[in-house]
Amino acid sequence: MKTLKIVGYIFAGVQLFASIAALYIAMSTTLVPTKYAIIGGVALLVVLAFVVMMATIKKKGTKIASIIISLMMIGLLLVGCYFISIANKAMDDVTGVTVEVDEVNVYVSKDDVINSINEAVANEYVFGTVATDDLTHVNETISKINSDLGTTITTKEYPTIFELIEDFEAGNVKSLISSSGTILVLDSTEDYLDYSTKLKTIMETTYKEEIATEEEAAIDLDHFCVYFSGIDTFGSVTVRSRSDVNIIGVVNNSTKTILLLSTPRDYYVPISVANGRKDKLTHTGIYGIDCSTDTLENFYDTDIPYYVRVNFSGFQSIIDKLGGIDVYSEMAFTSETAEGTYSYTEGINHLNGEEALGFARARYAFIDGDRQRGRNQMAVIKATIEKLESSDMLKNYGSIMDDMDGSFQTDMQKDDIGYLVQSTLDGGNWQVLTCSVSGTDSTQVCYSLGQEAYVMEPYQEDVLYATNLIDKVLAGEAVTQDDINAYLASRTIDETSEGISEEDLESGE
Repeated sequence: MKTLKIVGYIFAGVQLFASIAALYIAMSTTLVPTKYAIIGGVALLVVLAFVVMMATIKKKGTKIASIIISLMMIGLLLVGCYFISIANKAMDDVTGVTVEVDEVNVYVSKDDVINSINEAVANEYVFGTVATDDLTHVNETISKINSDLGTTITTKEYPTIFELIEDFEAGNVKSLISSSGTILVLDSTEDYLDYSTKLKTIMETTYKEEIATEEEAAIDLDHFCVYFSGIDTFGSVTVRSRSDVNIIGVVNNSTKTILLLSTPRDYYVPISVANGRKDKLTHTGIYGIDCSTDTLENFYDTDIPYYVRVNFSGFQSIIDKLGGIDVYSEMAFTSETAEGTYSYTEGINHLNGEEALGFARARYAFIDGDRQRGRNQMAVIKATIEKLESSDMLKNYGSIMDDMDGSFQTDMQKDDIGYLVQSTLDGGNWQVLTCSVSGTDSTQVCYSLGQEAYVMEPYQEDVLYATNLIDKVLAGEAVTQDDINAYLASRTIDETSEGISEEDLESGE
């Protein structure tokens, strides 16, 4: 009996240390409000006191029961510590990310007999480059080739990727040195659709680039903007790529209001790296997240201190880990993607990750194309925010954060996110407002392409309204979805292209 009592006390001691460890690890996530930590600590102490009390009772069965309960609590606490630690590490990995990767590769024709840069140099290939690339990294690649092989390769610079490809196909240059982002843009043009399948990579180089960040002390965590970028890749989220989703989240934590402002991917805007020359907003992504953010900051005359970037594969896994989301669709439609065909009804649709991706990517199913896609993307984000506020987020927190690693990243610090989560748990549901700007279908010369392509010329009335709306939300002025809808309904502009379809205008992309 005395032995059982000692064993009971030993296990109670281990339980105490396990309880302290669990509380410490939970608090280190920065997501647990102090009051909840206190409640949890008190509950664990009550269970511990009950176990100790049982161990002091003389009945053998009670002592054995106390040991069993203590063992179960230790097991649960250790398992909890393990999963919280995994989630915490994953959160460390996806937050505070201030670097991205620029891939610069050397390409030859897929049918070329050579398979290495050494062979290309030995055969005295001429290497073509493009003036609209990030020439810093292109030149670094050229220097690396010269240094590694003890030679000076012959290069020829072209104003546009199309002029380079024309000479490449004519045999005047045998190889291309270009960023993967520029090749991705080429892939999407009508005349060179999926052109990368005709190329072979004989040398790969990657460059880590620092993303500019603001001083933490200068950011008001109760009133700020964040740029949501959805990149069109299933690979690493750190690699520069076109940004097909461009949404500014305007956050007012004091009024618990989030405004989601969608800007169409084809919006024709002055881009920050081109000294005022214009391009599609989506193309800013190939020059880095800084370029996209700076371009939007200048366009809407507002400060955007944070970014959140997610790729398509990450998008799917996050939705699936949440158990799906309930998305409101303004109309019934069918979306056809490489992964399958999906149908949606007017009203609420419960969607898994793959279905939600199809919903967010659909474009040609609508008369007003990218405009409706932008609204659908915001509907998905709104549904995701609402789901994250539910108990499902807490239930699947560990696996959600683990899945985000590698497919989601932000320069927000873990403590910043923790502050917002804690303020939400402390009380108050978020009001999520949505607004999108529109424009006129057109064809204009794009900086990254060097030739005309389909673009959307901004409605200045929309841009002015959106800029004022950002200021109002940040200032805490009363804004409702009805107010926004009333403005959108009152516009005299026609959002449908009359006379020429968007598909016809897609001569450049």
